[in-house]
Amino acid sequence: MPVSSVATQAERQGFAFHPSTTQPGAFRLALGAYYDAIDPAVMYGMSFRLPQFSMDARYGLGQGWSLKGHLNTMFVVTELLFGGSYAKRFERWSWEASLTAGIFIGKLGQFGFDSLLLSPEVRPEVAIGYDMGKIALTLRGSLILMGAERVKVGEVWGELDNDNLFVGHSEMLYVENTTSDDSIWYFGAGVMTTRAFYALWVLFPDSPSLYTYPRLVAGYEF
Repeated sequence: MPVSSVATQAERQGFAFHPSTTQPGAFRLALGAYYDAIDPAVMYGMSFRLPQFSMDARYGLGQGWSLKGHLNTMFVVTELLFGGSYAKRFERWSWEASLTAGIFIGKLGQFGFDSLLLSPEVRPEVAIGYDMGKIALTLRGSLILMGAERVKVGEVWGELDNDNLFVGHSEMLYVENTTSDDSIWYFGAGVMTTRAFYALWVLFPDSPSLYTYPRLVAGYEF
């Protein structure tokens, strides 16, 4: 069977989201955006919501292992994660397990607010991929785990009353399209289920409630 474009990329430079068994030293950088379609009724009637800029990176270690990094940020929220992954390929099917850790930062110093939220974050993920020749399909599921959430209002520091290690989970389907110059463009959609402060910490800094909302993603990989 001829080697597909997806298999070639997965074993050479790798993908940002599709399970990849990259060569040692191979590097892939993805720039994109998220949009969370949160119900305006949850946000006190506010229908305007900024997309989040995202950056994902993969550095190949060989033998199925990779280092991974992730950044997403918008006006009031930033997440920065680093970790590793291990992948295996079986003809057209593949799987990958990864674990990243870092920090969640929420900050607002405008509109009369002077607030800062800091928390350690850990994100285990499992991905299942399918090679369609020139297109890589990937279903990724992740848990969002966070430690003690420290909050600063003005000059006063405190902790949220409803701390919970389990903050939420996500299920995303990514479509990564290969090109003749080894770059990749992608899009995807999925569902986020998270505690209120993860996405809406300014409005609900201390609420234990879980909200489910769709997420749309798109971007380009270099």
